Amino acid sequence: MSDVKTKMREFLESVKTVSVATCMNNGPSCRIMEIQKVENDLKIWFVSHKSSPKEEQIHQCKSACIVSFNNETLTDIRLFGTFAVYDDMETKKCIWKDELAVYFQGGVNDPELTVLKFTPEKLEYRDMKSGGLIPEVEIV
Repeated sequence: MSDVKTKMREFLESVKTVSVATCMNNGPSCRIMEIQKVENDLKIWFVSHKSSPKEEQIHQCKSACIVSFNNETLTDIRLFGTFAVYDDMETKKCIWKDELAVYFQGGVNDPELTVLKFTPEKLEYRDMKSGGLIPEVEIV
């Protein structure tokens, strides 16, 4: 795994939430989302409500951006990529955690539960503590 990918994975494992921007009416729409799982290849899994505006936005334009900042380490990340939406029970069970029941009263069987997989295409990692004002960039 490259140095940028390794740093990115470590960063993603250290945070619980990130800002996720999708496209809406030719402009950005951003919200905070909780990471459910990060794979070794940096695919990131989230859960969503089927009726949320972001679902429609993803169906119209799969491109998205994820941004996060760690104030303690003075590092930040930006990932550019695409979303895929999953509604099958196998994927839902794979991602499900009991603490999600607060958002999905019907549990893993809640008809509103969908799973989003973000696949990165470009990574930007910046460490300002070590003087890095320009991010390290990698195309995935």
